[in-house]
Amino acid sequence: MATRSLSRACTIGALGLTLLCAGCSVRRVVFNDVVTPEQVNFIRIGQTTILELADHIGAPDEVNESEFGVVALYNWSDTKSAALDFGTIPRLFLPYAPTMTLTKTGITPEQFQVVFDPQWTVRAYGFSRRTSEDPVIWFWPF
Repeated sequence: MATRSLSRACTIGALGLTLLCAGCSVRRVVFNDVVTPEQVNFIRIGQTTILELADHIGAPDEVNESEFGVVALYNWSDTKSAALDFGTIPRLFLPYAPTMTLTKTGITPEQFQVVFDPQWTVRAYGFSRRTSEDPVIWFWPF
């Protein structure tokens, strides 16, 4: 008799957990490959050319002119989101239940910039965002 009630309790618990997780969603989107400081430590200012740079880390996403010279930009981001819809369980029993969602999204755009002189030799380079682990955009409520 005790085994039967334990079995029922486990079945009901598993069903409740399944219903609770039915309204959960987790997503991750990674845009472009990450450029790390280790990948770019070969760069020597005044010596490295754009061809050497492209051979080591690939072609830049953008090449723009600025008042300092030509700038090559490498962009990437890692976006993560999670949501819990509290309207999923009532929809099983009610004819209509509105979506009641709590969600969190973190977006971390980053960029590696390289400035070239008129001979396409590296004049300066650096990462635009490398100091913080917190995402730039962090939506409420989490």
